[in-house]
Amino acid sequence: MTRTVANYRRIVNCVRVVTASGLTFRFAAYKHDLTMSNGAVYKSNQGYAPTQIVIESTATSSSWDLSGFFDAAGIDRDQVVSNLMDNARVYYFSTDWANPVEDEQKNDLGIMGKAEMADGRYTIQVMDLMDTTTQSVGSTTSPLCPYTVFDANLDGDVIPYSRSRCSGPRGNPDGPLIDDYKVSGTVTSVTSQSVWADSGRTEDAGYFSRGSVIWKTGDNAGLPSRPIKKHEASGVFTHYEATHYPIQVGDTYDMIPGCDQRKSGDCKDKYDNVINNGGFEDSAPPDAYKEFGGQ
Repeated sequence: MTRTVANYRRIVNCVRVVTASGLTFRFAAYKHDLTMSNGAVYKSNQGYAPTQIVIESTATSSSWDLSGFFDAAGIDRDQVVSNLMDNARVYYFSTDWANPVEDEQKNDLGIMGKAEMADGRYTIQVMDLMDTTTQSVGSTTSPLCPYTVFDANLDGDVIPYSRSRCSGPRGNPDGPLIDDYKVSGTVTSVTSQSVWADSGRTEDAGYFSRGSVIWKTGDNAGLPSRPIKKHEASGVFTHYEATHYPIQVGDTYDMIPGCDQRKSGDCKDKYDNVINNGGFEDSAPPDAYKEFGGQ
């Protein structure tokens, strides 16, 4: 139950979206902009409204949608389709339009999920934080190592220790660190939005396969990092998906190598990190457990 309830005679619904990179968008389903008591301005958009809100008093997760016009809401089409809004936090609250207070009556908090667009409008599904309690926990055995090769990514996010044990203990890491393997460079040729090259790269072919790249300059700067599908000789790189904006010669980037998750592969040959490998490469295949005993 919420501690504060807004004046129901003058209630107005508001939403604040905070992206993983720190950008904040504020919307109010009202006829003009609302300035909160802390000075924050919530843009007016009568075409925008949170819909299909279902909030239970039990442990059941709530589900709701956001819909509205791109221009009036302050989020443009490129920001949605370029993955900039992925995993953004969404705060939904109600307040008194005559005396608006940010987060006065907190209704829900969620994580931005799938976005759909049609006729200049967008609909964004918001996953309630209660959904995290329904996720499976624990570990399973596999020939491949389940850990992420570094304890952080190019976007600046620290990876939970349960997934980054490849680097060893946080207080005294004995595995690979991202800053030791991160490189920078400049695009020298472009084939398409998913294939480009940096002729200055001297690493062996395949070194950056399964790694990731983030753009520092150019139209794609500021967007989330992208995984690398293939690294070929002469510094030719292929993405799994095309970049949102065209890559241009002269664009600069940061890049980290990937790992094939095999103890006898990259873990040994590239990172010399067998001590932290979490796979069971020497375990018998599933079919072996179905066989009858013999000599």
